[in-house]
Amino acid sequence: MEEYLEDPERPANSRSAPLFFLLLGLAFSIVPIINSTRASSTNKDYTLWFDVGNRLQAGEPLYQLGEDGEVRYMYPPTLAVLVFYPLSLFGPMAFVAILTACNSIAWVLAVTLSIQLVTGRWLGHTRCLYIVPSLAVVPYIWDTYLLGQVNLFLLVLVLGSFLALRKKRGILAGLLLGLAIAIKVFPLPVVIYFLFRKQWLAALSTFASCVLFLAVAPGAIRGFERNGNELQQWVATMVGDQSGNTMAARSHIGFTRRNQSLVSLSHRWLRPVDAGDRDGVPFRIHVTEVSPRTAQLIGYGSCLVLALLFLWAARGRMGRNYEAEGIEAGMVCTLVVLVSPLSWTYFFCWLLPAWTATIYYAMNPARSLKRIWVGIALAGVLFASALTEQIDPLLQAYGATAFGAVVLFLVQAVILREITRNTEPKSSR
Repeated sequence: MEEYLEDPERPANSRSAPLFFLLLGLAFSIVPIINSTRASSTNKDYTLWFDVGNRLQAGEPLYQLGEDGEVRYMYPPTLAVLVFYPLSLFGPMAFVAILTACNSIAWVLAVTLSIQLVTGRWLGHTRCLYIVPSLAVVPYIWDTYLLGQVNLFLLVLVLGSFLALRKKRGILAGLLLGLAIAIKVFPLPVVIYFLFRKQWLAALSTFASCVLFLAVAPGAIRGFERNGNELQQWVATMVGDQSGNTMAARSHIGFTRRNQSLVSLSHRWLRPVDAGDRDGVPFRIHVTEVSPRTAQLIGYGSCLVLALLFLWAARGRMGRNYEAEGIEAGMVCTLVVLVSPLSWTYFFCWLLPAWTATIYYAMNPARSLKRIWVGIALAGVLFASALTEQIDPLLQAYGATAFGAVVLFLVQAVILREITRNTEPKSSR
C-alpha cells in the first residue's frame, strides 16, 4: 500500500490538544454528574440505564413497556447485562461518573484513530487536525454526555476494526465490529464494507463475535433460555416490522424531526405524519402522499444510491493508500448514520472521521480545492441551520442535519474520486 504522510518538515503544534479535550470533557460531565445527585430529577438516559441495571439485579424482565405503550429499553441485552448491570451496583453518582469518564476516553481515541486512518500516524500534526473536526461535531458529542449515550465508544470500536484491517488482522477487526453491533445494532452495515474489500475472514469473525456477545456472554449471566427469549423479543420489536407503519419501535417520535435518518426523512416528505410540534401543536411537511411501504423503500433506495456513489468514487478498488482509507472510513461512518432507521442528533458524532479526512485533504495547498471548500461551507451552513430548532423546528423537520451529512458525503466522494484517479496506473487510464 502506498503511504501518504505529512511532510516531516511541517511544524507540529499539537501539544495543547490534550488539554482542550480534557477541559471540554470535564465541562460536559458536570451537568449529568450533578443531576445524578438529585433524587427528584430525571437524568436523561442515565436514569433509564440505571433502572435497567437495578431491574436485572432484581431478576425482572429486561424489556418493559413505558406509559406511552412503547418499549423503554431499545437495545440488545448485551449492554444492559455486561455494562449497566455491574455499574448499577456502585450507585447513581458513580454510575454516571464512570460513563462520562469512558465517554471522554472514547472521544480522545476517536480523534486519534481518525487521524491514524487518514495519515498513517496519530502524533505530530498541527493542532487544527485534532481540534477542528471535533468542533464540527461538538453539539452531537455534547448530546452523548448529556444523554448518557455510547455512540462515541461504538465509533472507537468501528475505527479500530478499520485499522485492524490495515494490519491484516481480520479476526480482530471482526471481533471489534461484532461487539459494536451487539451493543447497538446500527453499525451492522459496516460488514458490507468488509465484503466489498473481500475481507472474508473479518466478515466471518464479525458474525461469530455477534453470536458470542449477543447469545453466549449474556446467556452465561442471565441464563441461556431467558436471554434467548429476550433476544427474540428485541428482534421482533426493533427489526421485525419493516412495513413503514412504525420506525424501530418508535411509532410516533421516530417520524419526527428528532430522527434525521434518510428513511425517516422520506416518511416526513412523502406521508402525512407529524414532523414535530410548534408550541405543542403538531405540524406536517409532506409534499405528496404515498403508502408507508413505498416511503420506506424510497428511503432505503436513497441510501443505496449513496452506496453506489461510494463504489463509483473508489472505482471498485478500495484501500489504495492511507488517505483513501481515511476517506473511505468517513464515508462508511456517514452512510451508517444515514441508513439507520433511527438517527437521533447524537448519532452524528460519527461524522468525526469524515470531517477529519476532509479537513486533512483540504489543508494541502498544492491541490485545487475550490469546490472542496464550497462543499465544506455548504455542509457547515446546513449543520448550523439545524440550530434554529431551538426557536423553530421547521428546518430540522425538512432534514437540515441529514442533508448536511449528505453534502459532506458527496464532498468525500469527490475527494476519493480524485485520489483514485491520481493513483491509477498510467497504463490503465
